Amino acid sequence: MIPDVLGYPADIAVSLLENEGFQIEVVQTKPPRLKPTGRPRVVKVEPKGSRQLLLTVVCEEKGKGGAQYGL
Repeated sequence: MIPDVLGYPADIAVSLLENEGFQIEVVQTKPPRLKPTGRPRVVKVEPKGSRQLLLTVVCEEKGKGGAQYGL
């Protein structure tokens, strides 16, 4: 069973998953015109094989999203 790490900061998610015995590959998505800033967070987890996972991460933007802003 894969631990649920969606929304976790990427470094914490990788550490948790590696401690569970998974091999991790990380892909970062980027906005088309902007430089990514903020802390990378996991937005997608894909199994790639037995005990291998692909994490897609995106950098959070300050002032967007989250309960504080009505999402």
